[in-house]
Amino acid sequence: MARLAMPRPVPTFKGKLITLRPPDPVADAHDYFEMNQDADMHTWTGDRVLESEAEARAELERFVSMEDVSTWMIVDNPSGRVVGRFFLCLEDRDGTRVVGEGNRIARPYRRKGHNRETRMLLFPYVFQGLEADMIETGAWSGNTNSIKSIESYGFKLDREERQWNDKHGQDMTMRYYTMTREQWEAAAKRGRDATL
Repeated sequence: MARLAMPRPVPTFKGKLITLRPPDPVADAHDYFEMNQDADMHTWTGDRVLESEAEARAELERFVSMEDVSTWMIVDNPSGRVVGRFFLCLEDRDGTRVVGEGNRIARPYRRKGHNRETRMLLFPYVFQGLEADMIETGAWSGNTNSIKSIESYGFKLDREERQWNDKHGQDMTMRYYTMTREQWEAAAKRGRDATL
């Protein structure tokens, strides 16, 4: 599988609750650092609590420099604060265009519609703009909150694989979920939002 370069510039999307925009490492460092301080946010990720705003800025600069990943800051419209991040990457898997996705959202903004609106804004971009055949995401089997969230958007379990989890120091089951272009189009045709 080969990762493909993502289009530039990274587009901005505005919804009722959130705005998705590319990172501004200088302007976003403070909010990103604050959001990152919740240690529980990193329990099921490869991430860790950042030690300083300078480290937050450096991480955002790294995201901006990645040609094969597009990163968006999730900005809460009422407050103007960065409350999360979302990324997409595009791969060619034997002629099938697959978009991988991942996100982090600050605990106070979970289950308040921020991720739902993020996906509503990005799914048309994934399937129409990037011309993906499928979008894929994953979660460790013990991460029940993420699994419930992923399934609520209409993703279907594709496969499970045993993998080493560095953070937990053991083999664990990673659950991979997919949504095809056809599933997304069928949901849109039924008159519901694009997240099923």
